[in-house]
Amino acid sequence: MEGGAQGLNLQEFISKHGDVTLYYQLVSLTGSVYIWVGTDQGNFGSLIAAMESRVGPPALSTLLGPAGDQTHSTSQLAERLQRRTKKHLLLSVNVPSDDLLPQVEQRLIEELCVVS
Repeated sequence: MEGGAQGLNLQEFISKHGDVTLYYQLVSLTGSVYIWVGTDQGNFGSLIAAMESRVGPPALSTLLGPAGDQTHSTSQLAERLQRRTKKHLLLSVNVPSDDLLPQVEQRLIEELCVVS
């Protein structure tokens, strides 16, 4: 599903990885993007905010809300995605295993190139 007001883009899609189906939701606004990735259970775990540093190229990230099992790896992913998109990023990833994160990152990069 896509569409919405000018400057707002909602995109939802799925990907299969073996017997795991992952659901993605991207809400893109001018200069920022919110991303949720999870299973059909619809859990919302840690939310990470990532943005460009005022003093240098490394992206900065911070945890919003309670820490979860994937907080560190999600934070690193948010920083990498922020550097690629140059947008403020809110990211929540709730997948069964960190082993799925490289596939999640690749799919998000593909999709973010479309919505950016």
